[in-house]
Amino acid sequence: MLYFQEPAIFRTILEPYTKLVFGQYFNTGLLLIFGLIFSLLFYFIPKKFKLKVLLTASIIFALISSTIANFALFITILAILFLCSNYDFKFKNILFWITEAFLLISTMLFNRAFKFHSAFYSFAAYYTMYRSIHYFVDVEQGSLKKAKFADYITFLLFFPSFSHGPVERLENLSPETITKEHIFFGFKRIFFGAAKFTFLLYVLSKIPVVSFSAGNFWNWLVYSAYGNAIRLYVLLSGDIDIVIGISSLIGFKISENFPKFPYIQESPTKFWQNWQATIVNWLTAYVYFPLCRNRKYIYLKTMVIIMIIGWAHLFYYFQDFPSIDYILYYTLWGVFLGGTLAASKVIEKKKADSKKSVQEKYPTLSKVVYADNMFTKALNIFITFNIIAIGWLSPLYILITKLR
Repeated sequence: MLYFQEPAIFRTILEPYTKLVFGQYFNTGLLLIFGLIFSLLFYFIPKKFKLKVLLTASIIFALISSTIANFALFITILAILFLCSNYDFKFKNILFWITEAFLLISTMLFNRAFKFHSAFYSFAAYYTMYRSIHYFVDVEQGSLKKAKFADYITFLLFFPSFSHGPVERLENLSPETITKEHIFFGFKRIFFGAAKFTFLLYVLSKIPVVSFSAGNFWNWLVYSAYGNAIRLYVLLSGDIDIVIGISSLIGFKISENFPKFPYIQESPTKFWQNWQATIVNWLTAYVYFPLCRNRKYIYLKTMVIIMIIGWAHLFYYFQDFPSIDYILYYTLWGVFLGGTLAASKVIEKKKADSKKSVQEKYPTLSKVVYADNMFTKALNIFITFNIIAIGWLSPLYILITKLR
């Protein structure tokens, strides 16, 4: 039987790229193909039907990305969350938080029961948790109007960001009239995303991973810590470029997860403001501010915020329930990165206080000691990058395991 087969050289070039983009965790290739086809059709849909058509497309995308059973379970969970958010009844708060916990572990339970794991729904559960809590809390506080079930589901299933992020707010999800600017911006971001994936595949994937040892520290720092940090940014930002690009093609403006290049920030505080910014903003609004109504132990609370980000990895990276070893890994991951963030805030505060005192007493000297020039900026950027690059690999965990 004769059939078409692409030339071997094309297969060699495209196969690893396809595996990366369609890979186990990031179904970005499927999103890109689906999004481009849908955006062409969506352009001709009358505005009054756009949200209904978008919901239909989002359901189709969720169904083709995994099993019907996964989808049915997910919709059931969302229906319970909607009831808890929109109606008053006894024990609704308890039911809401139990359902949220079940949402996070649902794919692990599904894997236990049926020996099938959907990484797609693991990521979707992670991002849905943030969005559904935002809706629940804001409705409870009266800062957000209750939405119809169709609008609620459209918001949570919005296919470009359903399993990719960012963490958007319901009031921001409204279609705009598609203009040339939307189309140009959309294709530009898609191009940037595809270029990053290509760079990741053909350049960054060639960087060797070096195991940590005292005698091999500098090789470990450059190849493993620096290499991993750059790979991680390129992968995540490339993915979000395509999400934002597809969203723009269908007339939706999505928040930036990386407003500025995070690795050229002068402090850990500024880094976290530009790394997965929508998640950090959510944690600031719904965890940090409520915790910090009482200013006691404020720096410890700062560290807890980053530890929560570390623990969140346990729910979308694993098919089964994480071992004690992995829980320790991500706990110490959060302790290091959260601790360095808290420490930097202490140093910044002391520096600001001392600067004010010196300026008052010795204005000329303060201009020299606290000079804001390219050298000090570069030094701060270098120190911050090293803290983050090393922190990604949970150095406290490495040290503990080496001492065993």
